[in-house]
Amino acid sequence: MSEDQFARTEPATAHRREEARKQGQIARSRDLQAVGVLAAAFLGFAAGGVSLRDGMLALAQNAFTGAAHPPGSLTDYQAVLVGSGAAALRVLLPFFGLTLLAGAGASLAQSGFLFSPAVLRFRPERLDPFAGLRRVFSADRWFEVGKGLLTIAFVIGVVWGCVHDHVPLWVELLRVPAAESAWVAAREAAVLAAAVLGALVPLAALDFAFQRFRHEKQLRMTKQEVKEEQRQQEGDPAARGRHRARHRELSRSRMIAAVAAADVVVTNPTHYAVALRYDPDEAAAPEVLAKGKDRVAARIREAALAHGVPLVEDAPLARLLHKSCEVGRQIPENLFQAVAEVLAYVYRLDPGRARRWRASA
Repeated sequence: MSEDQFARTEPATAHRREEARKQGQIARSRDLQAVGVLAAAFLGFAAGGVSLRDGMLALAQNAFTGAAHPPGSLTDYQAVLVGSGAAALRVLLPFFGLTLLAGAGASLAQSGFLFSPAVLRFRPERLDPFAGLRRVFSADRWFEVGKGLLTIAFVIGVVWGCVHDHVPLWVELLRVPAAESAWVAAREAAVLAAAVLGALVPLAALDFAFQRFRHEKQLRMTKQEVKEEQRQQEGDPAARGRHRARHRELSRSRMIAAVAAADVVVTNPTHYAVALRYDPDEAAAPEVLAKGKDRVAARIREAALAHGVPLVEDAPLARLLHKSCEVGRQIPENLFQAVAEVLAYVYRLDPGRARRWRASA
């Protein structure tokens, strides 16, 4: 096992699985598909064996009749062949259609509907004889050969277990009329087919589980591959960090600019600052225009001084406003009284700021 395989410790991402599926790399058990076809054939014989038998007997009778009385011309030969072919299709088409549907259903059950143009694309490396030899003698190919041989040996053992006690019966069938021997042979063949099918079902289930395990192992990724995929899908983390920082700075600059419209800035005095505005015509309660701690609080105070917005020092209220209020939202009801006292104090100091209150009254 290569060092790269040891390094593949991470489960495949959704993107990795989708890319592998587009390339036709899926977990599929051929044994499970074969068992599905055999099961459909067995059920078809069990359900329609009588009609299939009658149809085949009719075809045989027509063939022997045609041989005893050969057509007199080429046109008659063509008519006999076309008629026999149409009769054979009517007899065999339902049976073959059932097995075909079973094979397609087993394939769809394993992988769903999948059309992968990448599988059909011409690949020059397929023409490399040395690469072909490596594939023929690869460990996976030898494993498949060994698995096939073990399956054949297991089936032979099941068949022998069903047949060896009935050998005298099969010998006796050679001495009885053909009609009777046909029914007995059909019955014994059905028992044998059921036994073989019952033995193959768990083997196919185990093979499907193994194919899923191997597929998952092949799709595993290294930590570096996971990082590279995340970087390709989401962009460079450093660039994302710079973008978020620019976005935060832009939002903060807009918030600081909104301080110019505030009625008052409540301070801690240095650690917290919250800018409030109250317009009775627009809102039922004062609104938080800006808030911040430390350096942001200092910028809010500077903007307030630059625009002539009063600063009111109230440390408990500033901390409460900063903790419980969001920018752009109204203050909660439990702070109405405290904020109203601050606004009343500001309006007494600057009666011009109380114009909105008087207008609304």
